[in-house]
Amino acid sequence: MRRAIVIGLFLLAMYLDSVFFARININGVAPDALMALISSYSILAGQKKGIIVGLGVGLAFDVLYSPMIGLSAICMMLAAAIGGFFYQKYYADNYVIPAVVGAAGALINESVMASAAMLRGAEFSYITALGVYILPTMAITLVLSVGFHIPMKRIMARQTMAERQRS
Repeated sequence: MRRAIVIGLFLLAMYLDSVFFARININGVAPDALMALISSYSILAGQKKGIIVGLGVGLAFDVLYSPMIGLSAICMMLAAAIGGFFYQKYYADNYVIPAVVGAAGALINESVMASAAMLRGAEFSYITALGVYILPTMAITLVLSVGFHIPMKRIMARQTMAERQRS
């Protein structure tokens, strides 16, 4: 049952990124829901599981919505590795860690996408994009990370307690 709920949350995040936030945004700035969720998941499930899920979800998102297949997958995998570093190393009610990991993941993702766009011939100032788009995306993703971490913590609590008892 827990896996079905987690899969449902990932599908919800994919819907939010691809449909909802594409239409409802502030001057083109929208949070990265998948990044927020993968950050929370990797903190609660561990680095290995987070990297695998981040790679899978990122590839699925790339195949469905991105002309540059693999870039989102790499960014989500990297964010999951960062989040997994904090697995069982902090008090679970601390919302700062998932928020910062989600924001860092958004920074990495948007910077990689901007670099890829530049390599494909787009002309724009990275500094301007940083101030107008990337930093606001980070800030909104930071807030959304906390919003996703609250239900993820409850869903993953049973697994976390079982793993702590085994250790």
